[in-house]
Amino acid sequence: MMNFRGRKKELDILQKKYDRDGFCLSIIYGRRRIGKTTLVNEFIKRQECKKISFVAVEQGEKELLSMMKNEVLNALAPEMADIIDFQDFGNLFEFIGKFAQKERVIFFIDEYPYLAKQCPYIQSLLQKQIDSNWKDSKMFFIICGSLVGFMKDEVLAESAPLHGRSDLEMRLRPFGYEDTALFLNGYTYEEKAIVYGLTGGVAKYVDQFDSKISLDENIKEQFYSLGGYFSEEQVKTVLSSDRQNPALYNSIISAIATGHTKHNEISGCVGMDDITYPLKVLTKAEIIEKRFSPKPYYVLNDSMLEFWFRYVNQASSLINSGNGEKYYDLNVKNKLHDFMGKIFEKMAKEFLMKNAGMNGIPLISEITDYQNTFLDENRKPVNVELDLLGKLDQKYVLVGECKFKNEKFDKSELEKVMDKIKYLPTKELMVCLFSLSGFTDYVQTNAENCLLFSIQDMYQPG
Repeated sequence: MMNFRGRKKELDILQKKYDRDGFCLSIIYGRRRIGKTTLVNEFIKRQECKKISFVAVEQGEKELLSMMKNEVLNALAPEMADIIDFQDFGNLFEFIGKFAQKERVIFFIDEYPYLAKQCPYIQSLLQKQIDSNWKDSKMFFIICGSLVGFMKDEVLAESAPLHGRSDLEMRLRPFGYEDTALFLNGYTYEEKAIVYGLTGGVAKYVDQFDSKISLDENIKEQFYSLGGYFSEEQVKTVLSSDRQNPALYNSIISAIATGHTKHNEISGCVGMDDITYPLKVLTKAEIIEKRFSPKPYYVLNDSMLEFWFRYVNQASSLINSGNGEKYYDLNVKNKLHDFMGKIFEKMAKEFLMKNAGMNGIPLISEITDYQNTFLDENRKPVNVELDLLGKLDQKYVLVGECKFKNEKFDKSELEKVMDKIKYLPTKELMVCLFSLSGFTDYVQTNAENCLLFSIQDMYQPG
């Protein structure tokens, strides 16, 4: 079994709450396969107390009550398993509460939305138990859910019964590029970065890569072979926000993945005038993100989906006939660096935010990409695109340019960056350049007032 890796900050937060000894409600949520259950199970494993772990499933109320009863009795009173029964969840919660009056008890409900949807009264029942019984106990109560929209609207919202009763609300996000690398011993920095791009740092996706075999072999096995993890069925489970019209959602994702990012471009691609609602659904599910720079456009939040729709989807017939690996060798392998362009920008953003205010990097409160149009000295429009623009409050303080190429960052690229930043309404800018393959002697000598970062610097700062 693989050792637990990453999530040190999250484990420390849970441990601090646990060590306070009194009642605690922790609400943990985040998209599927991100590692919520693994995190909580690792935390529970480290504690010396009675532990109840219940995973809700899409079944009826009677079945859910029976399943929870078995977990509760196994954890608290196994000798009573054939003696005692519970007529409803209220009796069961009171039983747990009595134990928690005397000693520390962890009560973990995983996939809570399935329980709450099947038993809508459960939230008010838990509110009553917390207020009248559990709040003076030693219970460490954890609620976990993958349906992000439900967790936000029905559990965390001000109108929700449990609002104001939680001691910790933790949104679990994908691994950053450094934590992703912890699973890839033996790979080069470039290969670790590409795996981060292919998985987006989603824990379950990263688990599919075996660093004992080459990166190319992994990609072929998992994306371009029958039985590979990243199959069409796997993609459908990610895009299950609205089952009524999956083809439309697939078409929208495909359009964005292939560079059609503005509302009218997406609409034209999918052949539908009004796509406002499906865009809202995908945004709420956090599969896509709406950005403004300064005009609105959409990006995919899931780089696995982006890779799949750009480079795998069209090869489905070849994969089914056993020729997917040949397709990868001939049509995809040489495009990996192109795909990694935006991923490398994301890595640079993570690096800058983590190191802001240190080693010459200015303090920044926000960092985004940037697109705008200006008039040059001849009154002709000039389109200015910057990979990264960092702000402190509303003041521009940093510009970043990123190149994930086999060639070194050269003189012409430096001159392009310096030419673009002259249009920004400030002169006090730190320029940060990031390059997979390093920098030419000219850039190292002439990049005054610039900070240069190789991929090694990004993985081993300082």
